[in-house]
Amino acid sequence: MVGDNVKASQEWTSGILRYMADSRPSWDIRFFTGSETRTPQDWTRKVVQWRPNCIVATTINVVKDMMNYLPTLPRTCKIVSLASGDEAKDAMMPPRTVFVGVADNEISAAAFELMCRRGIGHFAYVHTGEASDILRSRRRAAEFKCLVERAGFDFTESCAGLDGDWTKRLSTIASDLSSLPLPCGVMAYNDRCAREVMDACNLVGLAIPSQIQVVGVDDQHDICENMRPRLTSIVPDFEGLGYLIAQRMNELLTTGKAKKMSICGVKRIAERETTLDLSGAARLVTSAEKHIRAYACQGLPPSPKGLTPSSLAEALNVSRRYLEIRFKKVRGEGIAEAIRRHKIAEVCRMLKETDLPIGEIAARCGFPVPTYLNALFRRAFGTTLRDYRAAHQPSKARGRQSRASGLMPVSAEQTQQRQNSPRAPRQP
Repeated sequence: MVGDNVKASQEWTSGILRYMADSRPSWDIRFFTGSETRTPQDWTRKVVQWRPNCIVATTINVVKDMMNYLPTLPRTCKIVSLASGDEAKDAMMPPRTVFVGVADNEISAAAFELMCRRGIGHFAYVHTGEASDILRSRRRAAEFKCLVERAGFDFTESCAGLDGDWTKRLSTIASDLSSLPLPCGVMAYNDRCAREVMDACNLVGLAIPSQIQVVGVDDQHDICENMRPRLTSIVPDFEGLGYLIAQRMNELLTTGKAKKMSICGVKRIAERETTLDLSGAARLVTSAEKHIRAYACQGLPPSPKGLTPSSLAEALNVSRRYLEIRFKKVRGEGIAEAIRRHKIAEVCRMLKETDLPIGEIAARCGFPVPTYLNALFRRAFGTTLRDYRAAHQPSKARGRQSRASGLMPVSAEQTQQRQNSPRAPRQP
């Protein structure tokens, strides 16, 4: 048995020992850490000379080291290996190999469902910085993205580089986090990656958990319990996987055959402060955003002036002051400013995509007085509503100008035909 001295391997070991206590198999087992078998001399002295009938590799790095030493093992030696996530690499293992792994789809689903329950409406995923884990990281990101987009939420990925300079990686993550809509739920590949996310949040002044909620994977206590705030983490069932490892190993030793792939799921979620928004700010702001997107222009109830901070607070059953404080803390802007921004965005969309008169656009977007909208628009974009429409609808603008002057636009083909046609003689 070969493993690394980390929490996951400790739990795998517990699962193997539990199987041995339950089933009492007729074989002996030895445990080595990856560092104990990394050199050819150590491998020969501790593994090869012991002449094992079956060998188990429980981390990606150990699998990589072991592949270099496979020729030194007897051809009859069976292998139980952690699946690397790369089918081509796994195919390079001898045919006598069976694989074990963790259910990445269940891990991503657990993280997504937890943050949904906490009222998050924007999501991001931060990839690992270790090249050996990037394939599994991509698989978790793909599963997470699928769940987020299926639910109709925003999704962003941060790929901050592999095995590079730590300072540069942290700076990249911080820059990516700064551009996220708030509040946002961030899933990291594992707890080490989640620690980088939290460091990046501190670097750019993002508050956890009211603005950013963070979830890691593996529940490494030395990381999760010593971060401030403490880190929420998904706990894969590594002990159950250890039990499966021992089962597959026993099947190989007794019958020579075993299931080719065994998968463990999620044991539990160790929730801590990074997802416990005790003030309820993230949930409240997410609800406020939904109302702003839906009712910014027509209001609640329908109003010629659109949605107002007071009507929004009444709809959410909180005081206007309480909502203003929470909204400003999370979003960094006031409610009136957010409502106005959504209304202006709708004005821009209608100017680009419709031929409605400007007065009607203003009324539909909650601006009963078009002159006020024009002044607001000029301050925001440095141009008038008509000039903005002309810049984004140049062909339609030319058509309107031609019709206004009594002329219709003529194509190049029509112009050529007119030049080539014979002219009628002048009448005397």
